Amino acid sequence: MEPAAKDISWERPILYVKIDLDAGRFLHLLNVHLKSKRPTSVDGQKINNYTWRTMAGWAEGSFISAMKRVGQALEMRVLIDDIFDKLDVSGEPKYIVACGDFNADVNDVPLQAIMGPVEETGNTGLINRVMIPCEQSVPETSRYSLLHLGKKEMLDHILATRQMLTYYRGAEIHNEVLHDESGAFRTDDKFPESDHAPIVAEFVLP
Repeated sequence: MEPAAKDISWERPILYVKIDLDAGRFLHLLNVHLKSKRPTSVDGQKINNYTWRTMAGWAEGSFISAMKRVGQALEMRVLIDDIFDKLDVSGEPKYIVACGDFNADVNDVPLQAIMGPVEETGNTGLINRVMIPCEQSVPETSRYSLLHLGKKEMLDHILATRQMLTYYRGAEIHNEVLHDESGAFRTDDKFPESDHAPIVAEFVLP
């Protein structure tokens, strides 16, 4: 364990673009890549890149990674709320979409923090600020973007505002040829493609 407290920081800043659609309408598009579930290195706790010295060291690394994911999620939710505040003043449509590799399932804390479901906040006055995952319209049997040790996981998402969802037409998850790269000896030279499936969502604005 660390003998003294250290600052926790992360890389992969949020990418935010404001796209001019026309007639005073803008799409606010955010892209994020949250910290993976892979444990963060802890000084003196690893024998090599793949082997931990102790279970406690591995657990501490996992805890640090979880803190980073939740911290990044909070950072994104604060930015989304800031955009909502500005749109409330300007009167512009609430066209906000957040997408990327969240390294979290829809029920995990980081994604729940970004979505802000009313069931969790208990505040129906915030209902129009909820971010909704588009993949919910995809059949559950096909709703996965990663294979890990044979388990299907949905870690990549496209989240949209309720107003944006008015123009939502559907989503696709292209996992037809997705490989499980988590097994032994499955190196990048054998599986050079991404181990995450691409997700496509269609919106038709008037």
